[in-house]
Amino acid sequence: MKKIKLMFLCWIASLPILCAQTSTLVSLGSNGKLVYAADSKGNIVPDFSGVGYMNSESVIPTIAVVKTVSPLSGDNLTNIQAAVDEVSALIPDANGFRGAILFKSGTYKVSNTINITKGGIVLRGEGTDGTGTNFIATQTAQHTLFNFAGASGTSVSSSTTKAITNAYVPVGAKQVTVATGHNFMVGDLVFIHRVPNQAWISLLKMDILSTLAGADAATVNWTPSAYDVYYERKVTAVSGNLISFDAPVMDMIDPIYATGEVSKFNNYRIDKCGIENMRISSTYVSETDESHGWEAVTFENLTNGWARNLEVYYFGYSAVHVKSHASFITVENCKMLDAKSTVDGGRRYSFNVDGQRTLVQNCITRNGRHDYVDGSQTAGPNVFYNCTATKQLNDIGPHHRWSTGILFDQIIGDGRIDVQNRTTSGTGHGWSGAQIMFWNCEGARMVLQDPQGDHKNWAIGFIGTISNVGDMTTEPIGIVESKGTHIIAIPSLFKAQLNERLNITTLPTYIDANIDTKTKNNSLILKASLVREVVDVICNKSFQTTLYVFNSAGQKVLSAKAKGEQQINVSTLPAGVYLIKTSEGDSAKFIKL
Repeated sequence: MKKIKLMFLCWIASLPILCAQTSTLVSLGSNGKLVYAADSKGNIVPDFSGVGYMNSESVIPTIAVVKTVSPLSGDNLTNIQAAVDEVSALIPDANGFRGAILFKSGTYKVSNTINITKGGIVLRGEGTDGTGTNFIATQTAQHTLFNFAGASGTSVSSSTTKAITNAYVPVGAKQVTVATGHNFMVGDLVFIHRVPNQAWISLLKMDILSTLAGADAATVNWTPSAYDVYYERKVTAVSGNLISFDAPVMDMIDPIYATGEVSKFNNYRIDKCGIENMRISSTYVSETDESHGWEAVTFENLTNGWARNLEVYYFGYSAVHVKSHASFITVENCKMLDAKSTVDGGRRYSFNVDGQRTLVQNCITRNGRHDYVDGSQTAGPNVFYNCTATKQLNDIGPHHRWSTGILFDQIIGDGRIDVQNRTTSGTGHGWSGAQIMFWNCEGARMVLQDPQGDHKNWAIGFIGTISNVGDMTTEPIGIVESKGTHIIAIPSLFKAQLNERLNITTLPTYIDANIDTKTKNNSLILKASLVREVVDVICNKSFQTTLYVFNSAGQKVLSAKAKGEQQINVSTLPAGVYLIKTSEGDSAKFIKL
């Protein structure tokens, strides 16, 4: 047998043994590539992977320090803002970075918002464990502590607008045909603009909200002009009038219900900013105090940004809020813990995405309401991957008013995960979203409803109760596959789609760091190498676990006990794709070989 060499390091939560299951919608072909099943109109599960810093095509860099700041006694606002302004005046390097500001260990009391209005600036601390860098928001009013925001956003170049001429553009399509006379070129930044009509509003029954039980004077029926959605894309190929894009259509364009057009846009947003490696907290006077720090970090009018390795405590609204004119943001290894506010609407949206092409991964929440959430008319793709929520006070999912193209992948909560028609909630939220995928998630309960027409929502490999009976109304149930059992062959749809898009045939050096287990054993370090046709395993020496190896069909082919260092001989296995899981705990995480 030919020897193969793979190396990876992963922090992994332990697992129970699960029965093998597959999905009819997305599966692995004999060549290891993803196979998508289309409906009669060509709609497929879309590729969600075009998200995150630099479209997940580059790792988040470590930027050289150009300014160092130490904590002062009393208020640090002026000192910090001065440091930001000083770096803002520097000329960006060839990669667009001005430099990192290093905040030395200690406590920084800050009385108001720190504004970062230029690109290429990174704020870096020296640790989150309490002995590192600690920022404390002290103002006794609702405010944001770190506000990354350019002065301007985007504007459509109306002279370039061309109508989409296809009779029907299905979900998942990465190309459209436009009217003749266009001047689109490879590399152009464009909007795919979906323009719904009144027939679409009526199809969804969003024109009768004001007549429903529970409606009041504030309830507003939907109107077509309020539900135009602009999907940010890059042109990847041009062949005559056929234009290809870097990410797919997330909401079907059918002339009966919606027309579409493609336009270049002018991009005035700032670029390449980040915040990392610090603890951020807010003062408060009671568990229901509402006059204190409200949002720890916000991004607006910004592309290619990140927030990583942050621990956020006691803010009333969010740890990180990606606003509607921000895109290509990565939020990773962050925590939002123990918010202080009343438990009511407009509060405790732990990781909130109103922008597009955002990746939230490896995050943790406690005592939130809407922990991993999208807002109104949020344009996908957006991805929430490998996150946990404990002590949930409300549901995870799209919250109101037609988010489209959102993937919730390996999200584990102890409460609800929903996508539903919220009818008269708020001022007439109505349908919260469509083309929403829940892949290998876990929760106490899910409301999974399908909007009318060709729109779909999916729950694949969900562990928990699933119902079509919502908070406000009952609707047809969405598509459910492998209920109660995770998809072993494709443990993460996001990772599978990303690796395929980037043509990655071997695993990266490390994946999925900082996953909390649900057992008393904090973590399992699994380091595997097939240099000698054996898998070398190094795990926590304080406990013994059983490792299981599955083939791509979900069949268990090997098992071995592991404590400390252990080897699994794989010389008898044919070439192919394999997955490793462990026997401990009650959450589902897999490693792909």
